[in-house]
Amino acid sequence: MKTKKLLIIMSAMIVSFFIVGSVFAASFDPFNRTADSTNLFVDWDETNPEMIVDIRWKDSDNLTKTGVVSGCPDPLEFFGNSWVSIDEGTTSFIFYSLVGWGTTGSWNDIGSSQVRIQSISESCPGSASIPVDTQYHIFDSGPRADTMTVSRRFRFGRDAFTYDLRPYIPRLYPSSSFSEIIHPNAAGTTLLTEYPASCPFGCEVKAWDETWFAIHNPTSGLGLIVVRQPSRYTASLWVDQDSASETTAPSVLLHAPAGGFRGNVTERETLCLYDDTTWTPSLTLPEGCH
Repeated sequence: MKTKKLLIIMSAMIVSFFIVGSVFAASFDPFNRTADSTNLFVDWDETNPEMIVDIRWKDSDNLTKTGVVSGCPDPLEFFGNSWVSIDEGTTSFIFYSLVGWGTTGSWNDIGSSQVRIQSISESCPGSASIPVDTQYHIFDSGPRADTMTVSRRFRFGRDAFTYDLRPYIPRLYPSSSFSEIIHPNAAGTTLLTEYPASCPFGCEVKAWDETWFAIHNPTSGLGLIVVRQPSRYTASLWVDQDSASETTAPSVLLHAPAGGFRGNVTERETLCLYDDTTWTPSLTLPEGCH
């Protein structure tokens, strides 16, 4: 009798777990390529699998925007693209797009509030033609509710890719509102502030401990924290304000190792939207944003 009672209790617990899990799971719509949690909404373009065209938090307006540059028909500047550009604004300018410029591929809901995207940028002269796999995981309960993790893998193969690269570029619109980039110094002991308006062609910031940065609206208190997960590659902070998309576009800048990138290179980041009710810029990040 005790064994039967125990089995009934365990069965009830399992059923309860799945009911609660289904209630709090982020909702993915593969047809429209959208993800919807309690406070976070993400919409990917229906033809370009990598392009996030709409991201909202707590019923905000769309916080991002796309932009077409260099005469190619498809937007290059969008939330989540990736590229290499060295000496921007100079005659020695070098550009390669790793994610963007007519990216084609697949967008698949793989369950457990996750989506997997496979793509390759190959439709314009600056496309790097490197296969890329990106996986998003959106959380809808517990301390990590309304956060999004991104894992992006570049498949360089045997040929060396010798340039520093920006693996994932979050863009907040408009740039006039998201006017500050807040980050720890190299020792992780003091907050520093960068101003993207002074970096129309990008600025490399080396006084950074490689952990996190925040794209901040000082008027509304709204912003996005980007937490970089541990990596074997060293990095700087890249601060940028892009005119085509009118967005503030800071990102991690991965340093190419001696001999260049080879094989598979993976970058993992956690993205946490916040407002002045959930976080005031400090060295202590919100619970769940790690």
